Amino acid sequence: MRILFVSGTYSNYYAIDDVIRRLLQRGHDVRLILGMEKKITIPDDALQKSINELPGLVVEPLRTRKFLKRFTRDLRELLNYAHVLKNEETRRWDVAKWSRFLPPFLWWLVNSSRGKRLLKTPRVRSWLRFIEQKIPSDGGIRKHIQKHQPDIVIVKPLINPDSKENEYLRAAQSLGIPVVYSMVSWDNISSKGTFHGLPDHSIVWNEPLAEELTRLHGIPRRTIHITGAPRFEQLLSKTNGHLVSRSEFCKQAGLNANKPYILYVGSTFLVNAEYKKDLNEGAIILEIAAAMEKNPHTKNFNILVRPHPANSSFVESLLGQGRNNIFVYPRSGELPDTEEKRARYYNSIYHSIAVAGVNTTAFLESSALDKPCITVQTPEFGETQMLPHFHHLVEADFLEIAHSAQGLAEIVRKISTGVDSRSAQRREFVRNFLRPRGISAVDAYIETIEKINGC
Repeated sequence: MRILFVSGTYSNYYAIDDVIRRLLQRGHDVRLILGMEKKITIPDDALQKSINELPGLVVEPLRTRKFLKRFTRDLRELLNYAHVLKNEETRRWDVAKWSRFLPPFLWWLVNSSRGKRLLKTPRVRSWLRFIEQKIPSDGGIRKHIQKHQPDIVIVKPLINPDSKENEYLRAAQSLGIPVVYSMVSWDNISSKGTFHGLPDHSIVWNEPLAEELTRLHGIPRRTIHITGAPRFEQLLSKTNGHLVSRSEFCKQAGLNANKPYILYVGSTFLVNAEYKKDLNEGAIILEIAAAMEKNPHTKNFNILVRPHPANSSFVESLLGQGRNNIFVYPRSGELPDTEEKRARYYNSIYHSIAVAGVNTTAFLESSALDKPCITVQTPEFGETQMLPHFHHLVEADFLEIAHSAQGLAEIVRKISTGVDSRSAQRREFVRNFLRPRGISAVDAYIETIEKINGC
């Protein structure tokens, strides 16, 4: 089977690296078309490693529409904004900030009270969708797909703002090639834009996300397949060899191996509808450090900070405060996109007492390693936990919730004495959300693709 994966950015590759490698092992012909525009904070290490190690892997740069390019983009962003407005209560920040995807004059029109009212009207949305659906597929992109002659096209993440994958979805379907939507992360379905074409099949991790895909985007349930989360499979496997001794890891991270530590994992950004993105988590971390130092039971504990690579500018200022219980590793953050980086990340979780943060994918990764998770809710940035995907974690009831830095220190104290009150819920979350079929999510994903293609 020849499979063509299409993604608007190379930075999504690491989430399917294990799937790609297994497909090639099974004898399938795998081709990648990826957006190659470099991101300063996110290197393409995972992709380059695979290119070097997998001689059968074909990788080509993604192409963009030529005809009606700007018109098509602006029309789809209008439809995305209309989708966001339909869910205004849970998308307050996006409603306030969607201007980053629209031309200033168009934003001025649709952000007015009248503009919002019109976009919420089913008739207006239907009219805009009718026009969008009349836009023909791009001839150059059709030829690009024909060059590879795939049996199936898999597009991801597809519903992000300014999605380049939409053109490949439309072109492939015009050629009679089945198209599969594949999610990248747990926030994609509820916190991005919407679909501008109906994929023939969709692959999601679990039943709650399948329900969300149908409820929010109208994707027929019969076309949705559940596989579990392939990107976390190595965390659930008992055969991975990433772990090192605690003393060895502490030496790597600059920690005192004789002192316990919590791992604080940074967010991409914190949000408040009244502000732009706030990229400084340093204030929260300093409050936690002070609270833990004042608590007699945690005064000798350290905090290991792992910033998000897209949000590490606060680190220099944080370390400049001279707190002797704050350590940062890696200094600029990094995605766990290669074996070496995975090892650093997994060990930082595994050897900690607990993992803390605001709203981070690290809670999923930490639950896979059966580590207690603490979310920090502050008055300033509690809106970050109101983002529409966070409810999956809240409803699973496996997070410890700290309403203040002092509250977090107290939770850490309890956990350090062996009181892990959310352990059962955490393990249930892993079973239901990350591995619902009870088998390797990588195997389930490949089995699904082969079944769709009739293999």
